[in-house]
Amino acid sequence: MCFPKLPLLGLFLPLAILNSPASADGPICPQTETLSRASFPKGFLFGTASAAFQVEGAVEEACRGPSVWDIYCRKYAFRCSGDNGDVATDFYHRYKEDIKLMKNLNSDAFRAYALV
Repeated sequence: MCFPKLPLLGLFLPLAILNSPASADGPICPQTETLSRASFPKGFLFGTASAAFQVEGAVEEACRGPSVWDIYCRKYAFRCSGDNGDVATDFYHRYKEDIKLMKNLNSDAFRAYALV
């Protein structure tokens, strides 16, 4: 059982969702023929995001050190097709170029996840 201390949660949660008084009177976004920033509510942020292993690289530089995935890819290289995150997309060294690309895309936000 997922919630041994809350056995009735599995019953009440679906009932609460199905009987919710929440409703929408109409579309939240204005109708448009094409998808653009005008298709989204005022204040909506368009952004980019990253995940540490896929972008960082620089495994042995500064204080980075190997992550769990770095160790896994070395130990079980056959499960990772011999690939690893030693270089990845090398955001560690190329962050200035990447931020310029985000500006050129007219991005409002950037969420970076780093293993620190």
